[in-house]
Amino acid sequence: MRFIIFILLFFLSWLGGLLILFLAAFFSYEFLSVVDITSFAVFLLAGCLILLPGIYLPVLYLLNRKIKQYHIFYFPLLLALLANLPVYFVIWLKTYDLYGKSEAILFYAGFLTIGIVFGMGWAWKRKKLDEARA
Repeated sequence: MRFIIFILLFFLSWLGGLLILFLAAFFSYEFLSVVDITSFAVFLLAGCLILLPGIYLPVLYLLNRKIKQYHIFYFPLLLALLANLPVYFVIWLKTYDLYGKSEAILFYAGFLTIGIVFGMGWAWKRKKLDEARA
């Protein structure tokens, strides 16, 4: 059951990040081509495939043990700011090699949204599991 919830949160957070990225791109660009849309989706999905199981799960495991209350506040905040630091660093490092400055800002917004959505979903799951145990 936990694996299914993880997969659903994975897709929900990826779609949320992609939606924010596309909304920001829609307002900042005049026209998005199919190549732009596909490359944004693939880069964001590749980042999620590495980030969520590799960084988010160990961080959430530690947070589950250390934080006893206010999960809905701490989980999204720490995932969006602390756990995303390697991604933010890679985006900053490869800004002019892979994409331009405006695309880097879009990726920052997308990964920030992914961290917030995944953290809120995980806090909600933890709350529901704690209520079921009580």
